[in-house]
Amino acid sequence: MIVSYTGLRGGNHPPRVDPGGTAISYTGILLAVVVGILHAGLSPVIEVAAVHPNLVLVAVVLVTSVLGFGPGIAWAFTAGLTANLLVQDPLGSIPLAMLFVSVLVAGGDRALGRLVWLYPILAAFIGSIAADAVTLGVFRLVGDAFEVGIPAQLVLPAAVLNAAIVGLLLYPMRLVAGRLAPEEKAAW
Repeated sequence: MIVSYTGLRGGNHPPRVDPGGTAISYTGILLAVVVGILHAGLSPVIEVAAVHPNLVLVAVVLVTSVLGFGPGIAWAFTAGLTANLLVQDPLGSIPLAMLFVSVLVAGGDRALGRLVWLYPILAAFIGSIAADAVTLGVFRLVGDAFEVGIPAQLVLPAAVLNAAIVGLLLYPMRLVAGRLAPEEKAAW
């Protein structure tokens, strides 16, 4: 049975594909789980200038800024939940912060997305501050704000470190995305 599509344009034309982002693949979800495991295992060990990198945040910013909102949300939830199950943060705090960061990055992409090489670095800096603010808020809600968590004086150095990591990984991410992602069609 052959089904034809007749829309307002008339004739047999295929339906338009939603340009909101690329498709979310099983490989992407598996890589997000690996990033969550790497974050839980390596982030407490790696220390640069008395701060630890947030590898989930770096991955979420890169995926959201390069591949789009849909894959960014999937990576934020999957990698955040995986990392959250392996560390001693309150359950749901990392996915909540990463989902917020993904929304911020996708929202800012509409205004500053033409700065292709600078925007992801700026988004990582602002997203890191926002993620730390969400995490501090969650710790305050559960009553552990001063026992465990992120000291407030380390928020800006952590944001600089995360932005620097995004800057280092941006070019390789664009190369991989250019080879694996489908061709984008012009909006005009």
